[in-house]
Amino acid sequence: VAGLFLLPVLAGVVAGYAVGGSLAGLTRTRLRALWLLWLAAAVQVGELSARPVGRDWRLSLLAAIFALAGAWLAVNLPGRSGALKAAVCAALAGGLANGLAIAVNGRMPYSPAAARIAGIPAGLATAKNVAAVPGSNLPALGDIIPVPPLHAILSIGDLLLIVATITLITAAMRQVPRHVVAHPSPLSHPEDAR
Repeated sequence: VAGLFLLPVLAGVVAGYAVGGSLAGLTRTRLRALWLLWLAAAVQVGELSARPVGRDWRLSLLAAIFALAGAWLAVNLPGRSGALKAAVCAALAGGLANGLAIAVNGRMPYSPAAARIAGIPAGLATAKNVAAVPGSNLPALGDIIPVPPLHAILSIGDLLLIVATITLITAAMRQVPRHVVAHPSPLSHPEDAR
């Protein structure tokens, strides 16, 4: 699971370097209202604690987490251009897709067939995931894309969030191009060759 968070970040950095950007570009990207993300993280901790309380409380807290994260993305959308705006829009769409699947099912449904391919025991239920059944709502928005090397299953929303992460890092790094300073060789001037 850690790989699902780390790999998009690493891919974004590699892509950022590939397009001539530098890590210094990440510090130039001004993000507004970071307190919304911190509040979402605090609510996430509360959601983990509220699991024994019951499904209704959990769904309310999950809705609050998605709303806070969505509000943060919306606050950071205006004034962005090009790839940065595309990244924020992709993140909003990904979060909305995941939030919708969870809201109508109580937990994120996953494809049992995808679970088998990913090496996950079929029928496994966790506090956040449940196997999709014929009565599941919007199963296409659930976890349906197996990633066997990571023993994980992704949703369309997850893919959008991964693309958003890579695009955001790449675009931010591109704001500060790497300057390669060419050092003249001792033989670069004809008079030096004499």
